[in-house]
Amino acid sequence: MTNGSRAPRVLFVSYWFAPFSTMASIRASKLVQHLIDHGLDVRVLTADATDQDRSLAFGGPRDVITYTRWERAGHQIESLRTMFSARNAAGHGAVAAKPAGEAMAKPAAQKSALKESLRNAYRDVVDWPDSRAGWRKHAVAAGMKLIADWRPDVIYATAPPATTLIVADQLSRKAKVPWVAELRDLWTDNPYYEYSRARHALERIWDQRVLSRATEIVTVSPGWRQRLVDRYARPVTVAMNGFVAADFPLPPPVAPETTGPLRIVFTGHIYAGYRDPSALFDALKRLRVTADQVIVEFIGTQDKAINEIAERHGVTNLVRVRPPVPYTKALEYQLHADVLLHMQWCDPKEFGTIAGKIFDYLGARRPILGIALEDSVVAQIVRDRAAGLVTDDPAKIAKQVEAWIAQKRAGGIAPLPAAASEGLERAAQFEKVKDVLRRVASRPG
Repeated sequence: MTNGSRAPRVLFVSYWFAPFSTMASIRASKLVQHLIDHGLDVRVLTADATDQDRSLAFGGPRDVITYTRWERAGHQIESLRTMFSARNAAGHGAVAAKPAGEAMAKPAAQKSALKESLRNAYRDVVDWPDSRAGWRKHAVAAGMKLIADWRPDVIYATAPPATTLIVADQLSRKAKVPWVAELRDLWTDNPYYEYSRARHALERIWDQRVLSRATEIVTVSPGWRQRLVDRYARPVTVAMNGFVAADFPLPPPVAPETTGPLRIVFTGHIYAGYRDPSALFDALKRLRVTADQVIVEFIGTQDKAINEIAERHGVTNLVRVRPPVPYTKALEYQLHADVLLHMQWCDPKEFGTIAGKIFDYLGARRPILGIALEDSVVAQIVRDRAAGLVTDDPAKIAKQVEAWIAQKRAGGIAPLPAAASEGLERAAQFEKVKDVLRRVASRPG
């Protein structure tokens, strides 16, 4: 129970945090800043993710953050394998060629399939619950040391990676402190779950036990709320990502561009075969447009994957791929786009997924072209706010692109009205998290 004479103390556990620039870091860092600004006493437990870009600023005090070391899951096994491979190569030297016909080399496809099977089996065992499992022991040790000097009233863990939830659950049980789980993506119900069926069955038991010990759950999608209530029998609060107008380098909206081709802009990564622009490229091929009519720009994604998809559809002349940029620069690209491209996996499994960038898109107040199922939560948001078109039908996309081309020629595509982003400010969403933390921190016991 929190002391009435002081602010509630929150230990915030997140693998991703500033200055490491990822979408997960943005939410975590902005949420902590909001909680501190609104009177909560917060300490952050995070990883020193040295393999990431360090361009994300944190507006709060740096002395509240504890960075710990981490290792790739299974790094000891990898080191031993490398060592033995090197010894074998040095000890055996050149191997004499076998007489022709003595042994047949396995076909390349068979070798590849076997290698892939072994790799998957290895990951099934080692990445438990994910590739960041090597952070757990360092995070728990640092967390217990922090708790010994500064006892929190509640622990808040944001995931993925699921390792974060394991850390919070262990700290909660060791220190007898309640904890709240934030699910930015589902754990074993994630449509992108990447391990075997056998492991999935086992991990679901673990998932159930861990999250059923959380006092409450926070999630980012209204499409997941009832599912989480039914499965874990915990109170569930929806606090979406939201946007911050002050983060934009210029106040939204920016006057529309009136010259040049229609610029359709995407910022972030694609997932070929899942979240990719195939439906748009198909539509552009149908329209037979040229580069002086439409350009599709991808900021910060894999040029090889994009170029392969574009080549398959015969639209490479319409595509531009640019390297990753800092978050504020990505927002600048969004402000000056004619249309913003959003992509999801067109499968019912992704019904409730809401990628964080959709809120920045709405905050930029530029029309949105979404590639997703028309009954998905994202489609409902865009449709309810008259913010653009969300569909997986190339014919509908072609018709809308044609209309936008005409609008640009007629004087530019007008920005979305203020109502399109109303209520989606990050502060309004984060207030819901603050209320959860105050509620849990004030409970007796």
